Amino acid sequence: MVVVAGITLAMVIVLSFFNGIDLLVKDLFSTFSADIVILPEEGRTIEFTENQKDQLLQVEGVVQISEVIEEDAWIRNEENNTVATIKGVEDHYATMSPIDSMMWYREFKLHDGQINLAVAGLGVYAELDCGFPQDGYDVLTINAPIRGKKIRKDREGTFKSMPINLGSVYSVNAELDVKYLIVPLEFARELYGFDSEVSAVEIQVDDEDQMAEIKERIAALKFENVVVKTRFEQNALIFQTTASEKWAVSLILLFILVIAAFNIIASLTMLIIEKKKDIFTLRSFGTKEINIHRIFIIEGILIYVIGAAGGIVLGILACLIQQKIGIHAQNQQIIFNGIVLNDNKTLKCYEIQNNSMIYVVQSYVDILQICYIHIILILFIK
Repeated sequence: MVVVAGITLAMVIVLSFFNGIDLLVKDLFSTFSADIVILPEEGRTIEFTENQKDQLLQVEGVVQISEVIEEDAWIRNEENNTVATIKGVEDHYATMSPIDSMMWYREFKLHDGQINLAVAGLGVYAELDCGFPQDGYDVLTINAPIRGKKIRKDREGTFKSMPINLGSVYSVNAELDVKYLIVPLEFARELYGFDSEVSAVEIQVDDEDQMAEIKERIAALKFENVVVKTRFEQNALIFQTTASEKWAVSLILLFILVIAAFNIIASLTMLIIEKKKDIFTLRSFGTKEINIHRIFIIEGILIYVIGAAGGIVLGILACLIQQKIGIHAQNQQIIFNGIVLNDNKTLKCYEIQNNSMIYVVQSYVDILQICYIHIILILFIK
């Protein structure tokens, strides 16, 4: 019974963990991955006209759209420089994505009156060693290759340079924080010399559960040389990997549960051997064989049902404790000069210089690690 309860407990906790991971992945990628996106079938850009825009807005389920330009650029801030992806978006972009809830410093804003503003990822901000003056903004210089010209060593005549003010900083995850610098769409058009071309068209829908159906309606418009993808298709590998891990762990735990079932059969066999005298007594009183068999069958079922029920209750209780109170899931800490570094600060905040020694130390055992240890112990017990 204890073994069945333990395995059921592990199954509930681990499956709950992977459900949480699935939701976390969806939340993270929904920040920069639109509900539906129209991409070029070939090349880097597509022609997107006002007529096509009107047709899209008339599709049932489409709330609003945003034209997007995504191209790489070389960015400088005084003596510091980095390469990042410039993402030009329309002013209402924040209403189409949860980017405003991911802001690390200041609010998401692409204009201050007539002034263009850029929104940098935390990684880009750190690499450029930017600051935020009390009055005004840090000015970044964006250098973009001129279309149709080869890049030469002297760089003269091959790059177009435009200044822009750094307005705010977002933080989503390590990968996206070092990738994007978000700018107004008009600024990106001028920088790259685009007219009606765009890198993509991002679409917000009114019901995420209907994304596949809305995608089919958009595809039915038959725009030329484009491909339509939902958020899940844009990040298919990530979602498929998460689902595969979930099913793999479920199968392993199910296999262990089957092994536990054989353990119960063995235990009942030993019980029958021990109860031979009692069985003989029951037969002497005229008890039928089928009734004797039923006693041990019911006992086995009770062991399984009570064990499974107990494991489910304990698993749900553990998950509720995690949700309401929280079990620290971080099993590492980064230490510099005796100080624990926090996730929401940069190396500059701690005055960490090049060639400094940073230590990674073990701190807590996370809940998933406990589950795996529990599974391994059960396997060894068996």
